[in-house]
Amino acid sequence: MKKMFLAVVTSLALCGYGFAQDDEDEYEEEETTEEVKKAPAVEEDEEEEDEAPAPKKEKKKKKKSAAVNAGEGTLGLQLDLVDAIDNAGLQKFYLTYKISPDMELSLIFALYSHGETTAEANGVEADQEDDYTQIQIGVGFDYFITQKLLPISIGGEFLFNHWGEDNSQIDINILPGFRANLADNLYLTGKVGLSINYLFSSEDQGGATVDYSRLDFGLKTGCFISWFFL
Repeated sequence: MKKMFLAVVTSLALCGYGFAQDDEDEYEEEETTEEVKKAPAVEEDEEEEDEAPAPKKEKKKKKKSAAVNAGEGTLGLQLDLVDAIDNAGLQKFYLTYKISPDMELSLIFALYSHGETTAEANGVEADQEDDYTQIQIGVGFDYFITQKLLPISIGGEFLFNHWGEDNSQIDINILPGFRANLADNLYLTGKVGLSINYLFSSEDQGGATVDYSRLDFGLKTGCFISWFFL
C-alpha cells in the first residue's frame, strides 16, 4: 500500500509540475506576442519622426537697388542729337564712365577738317587760304539728384576749341536735365541750360599783332542718347 500511495503522490506532483510549467510557457508566449505587436508601432512612430519634413528656410527678399540707372553697364558712348543737326561738320563724341550709380564722367572729343577753297575765273585759279582743322576736347559730368521715373540731373561741360593758328575758344555749359530709360543700358537725356563762350585770337596786320577776344552767352539745349556697352 505504501508503494502505491507513494506512486500516486509522485504522479500527482509530476502532473502539478507539468501544469505549472505549461502555464509559465503560455504566459511567456503572451508577453512575447505583446512585445512583437508593440514593436512595429514604435518603429512606425520612429519612421514618422524621421520622415517629418524639415522646416523650410525663409528666403530673404533682396532689396531692389535704388540706383537711378538700370542695367549693369558702366562704360558707354553718348551723342548729342541737337548738336549733330546744328553742327553738321563737327560731331562731338562722349566717352562716359559711371563713377557711381548716380554720377557719370565724360571725356569729349571732336575733330573736323575744313578744306581750302579754290576760286577760278577766266582760267585763273586762286586759293582762298581758308583751310583749318578744328579740334575740340573737354570733360563733362552729370549727377542725378532724384530716383523717380525721370531722374533729374545737374551737369556741366568744359570744352576747348582750336581752329589752328591763334584762334581758340573756351565753352562752359551748365546743363540741368532729365533722363528716361529706354531699355537696359540705353537712355535718352534732355538738357536745357546756359552756355558761356569765350573766343580769343590774334592776327598779324602790317607787322603788328592784333589780339581779339569776345565773350558770348545764351541758352543751350541738348538731347543726348547714351548706350552703355561694358
